[in-house]
Amino acid sequence: MTDAVPGAPEDPGQTARQMRAIAAALIAAGLIADVHDTSGVLDVTATLNRPGRKETQVIVDEDGYVEIRYWNPADTTPGQVAAVIARALGAVNAAWRF
Repeated sequence: MTDAVPGAPEDPGQTARQMRAIAAALIAAGLIADVHDTSGVLDVTATLNRPGRKETQVIVDEDGYVEIRYWNPADTTPGQVAAVIARALGAVNAAWRF
């Protein structure tokens, strides 16, 4: 855990509880999720399985970094790719406007 993240818990137990809560929320949303400890750094990895499609993966680490990986269908146009990314970023940004 790094000290650079404002508001990050300093209690390792609190960090672990937060990561388990994130995993539980993702499971409740229909993903397969688990907490991992890699060299003392906690992260949640989650997968959304959809029949007939490749899976979507989500990674959340204890420092607040979030990564979403998904596959576009082979025939997706560049405009469609950009539109999906823009919508996802719009949703993320809207979630943090207080």
